[in-house]
Amino acid sequence: MFCEITRKLDEQALARIQSLEEDLGVALVAFSCRSLDPAREEKLRRIMDELGPQLQAPVADPDDEQLARIRALEGELGLTLIAVDASSS
Repeated sequence: MFCEITRKLDEQALARIQSLEEDLGVALVAFSCRSLDPAREEKLRRIMDELGPQLQAPVADPDDEQLARIRALEGELGLTLIAVDASSS
């Protein structure tokens, strides 16, 4: 599976993510993921390992209720959302 930071969000999706960020008090980073054929995925994994981690913000620690709300929005938007602690970056 290949995931990258989502670059194109429609205004409605962006507004929903921003609203949830405000409600939860965390920053959310949206990722789009897709499957690749195994050979391409292995090649990409090697390249990414050489590059190192791309997201440098520390991961936030949402409680169960916050996590449930994040997961619900993920399902609705078809994205992966990562809660990060933007205050320490």
